[in-house]
Amino acid sequence: MKLYYYLCLLLVCCLPISITARDDGTSGYVKGKTHTNNWAVLVDTSRFWFNYRHVANVLSMYRSVKRLGIPDSQIILMVADDMACNPRNPRPATVFNNAHQHINVYGEDVEVDYRGYEVTVENFVRLLTGRLAPSTPRSKRLLTDDGSNILIYMTGHGGDGFLKFQDSEEITNVELADAFEQMWQKKRYNEILFIIDTCQAASMYEHFYSPNILAIASSLVGEDSLSHHVDPAIGVYIIDRFTYYALEFLERVTPDSTKTLAEFLQVCPKRVCISTVGVRQDLYKRDPKTVLVSEFFGSVRSVELTERILDIPKCGGKGKVAFNDSQGEASTKENVKKSLQRKKLVYANQLPISYTK
Repeated sequence: MKLYYYLCLLLVCCLPISITARDDGTSGYVKGKTHTNNWAVLVDTSRFWFNYRHVANVLSMYRSVKRLGIPDSQIILMVADDMACNPRNPRPATVFNNAHQHINVYGEDVEVDYRGYEVTVENFVRLLTGRLAPSTPRSKRLLTDDGSNILIYMTGHGGDGFLKFQDSEEITNVELADAFEQMWQKKRYNEILFIIDTCQAASMYEHFYSPNILAIASSLVGEDSLSHHVDPAIGVYIIDRFTYYALEFLERVTPDSTKTLAEFLQVCPKRVCISTVGVRQDLYKRDPKTVLVSEFFGSVRSVELTERILDIPKCGGKGKVAFNDSQGEASTKENVKKSLQRKKLVYANQLPISYTK
């Protein structure tokens, strides 16, 4: 098993990366770019039953990015309160984002990384900057690099220049801006899409000064960010307006979709949002019209299959993997045929664990 692991690692290190631009001008992965992986940090900062909608907001976003391909190993989910197990919940172990209760966004496979009183300003900043204790488990670490595109989504109660955590502390726009700058200096991201759904949300991106950040806010300074509708069964508002319409858009997005961030920026006009959606683009170098939604909300890898045999021992460094043609075309096809006739693998949670008998 160890030999197989090392061979795979050697192959990945040695293979050159060849990435091309789309013909239609939507430059998802374009030649020369450093984007190699996607991460999502999804944060609900509110406690108490009357803030049910904030938990529904973040779990709905979690469901969307997971459906579009970002694995749980690259999603950090912070939920300040467990509404699914709240004694006031008439349907235990469920959280819905619509009064019709079509989709249980809590589901059976939600992996919460920070819950309850773990959701603090200190833990959030440490997560972003990587300043964590050595004993911190992998599931609580943001293991990004300079090739990572990061979606950061935050929801809760806020005001002019701050976002409350647990109704007991707050993070300011200056602290958040400094955390992003530390991330940039430490080469912890390639690009960041920052989305915040709270009152006076635009105040949270006013002090950003690090490059490659596109920021979206559900309301401008002086405006409230409003809820969408009440669920009579639980007696509280169930989702916020901006997140509701953002999710309505994301439900129509597929992993191979050509929808762009420019379209996403138009999901909640003032006539339906009531508040004015704020966008800050001056730190972001690319045109949102050329950036695919899947570059932040999804994780799609292009794989090229070949019938040629890679001769691993001839690997002499990056870009120097040799192709073994010595066996001839007929022999190569015979080997491929034999490999296809091998016994199938048994899969559990998408990981091969053993051969069938």
